[in-house]
Amino acid sequence: GVLVGLTGMLIMVGPTGGSLNMVALLPVAAAFCYALMQMLTRLMAATDRATAMAFYIQISFLCVTCTLGLTIGDGRYATEDNPTLDFLLRAWHWPNLEDFLIMSLSGVCVGVGGYLISQGYRLAQASMVAPFEYLALPWGILAGYLIWDEVPTINTIFGIVLIVGSGLYILYRETRRGRKRPRGYGVRTVR
Repeated sequence: GVLVGLTGMLIMVGPTGGSLNMVALLPVAAAFCYALMQMLTRLMAATDRATAMAFYIQISFLCVTCTLGLTIGDGRYATEDNPTLDFLLRAWHWPNLEDFLIMSLSGVCVGVGGYLISQGYRLAQASMVAPFEYLALPWGILAGYLIWDEVPTINTIFGIVLIVGSGLYILYRETRRGRKRPRGYGVRTVR
């Protein structure tokens, strides 16, 4: 199931000999970091509350962002060769009031979402929670269309079908196997 999901991601990225570069590996790195974050959340579930886990995640985001801002935020690494790298490495500047309000609202939504995801992974098996995250796909497609006028290609749709299908297969298989709960599952600590 995992290999089918990885194949779906590769189909969406569509790396060829000429396009296999650092930019093509960014989605792989993002997926790896996200999976690592969920695994750590699962490990911490036996001892920490969802609020603490969400706090750790947000502090980690803040530390990484500040480090990036201080090291590459002046725009010296921006390049005209690649629009993705140009966007990611452009010079940072202070947001105007409207942008600041949008970023603040986004931060609140990310914080609440981080808490809810942490609580979900804390209370249930990862194989049961992960498929619910696929609900982000239709919203992402809609946002891509409304904001950037982007329509998914046939490869993107096929890759999404493979990723979602592999996740649902893993859910089915884990449910069928009646997998034992991890040590500490459902243990509540009094604080």
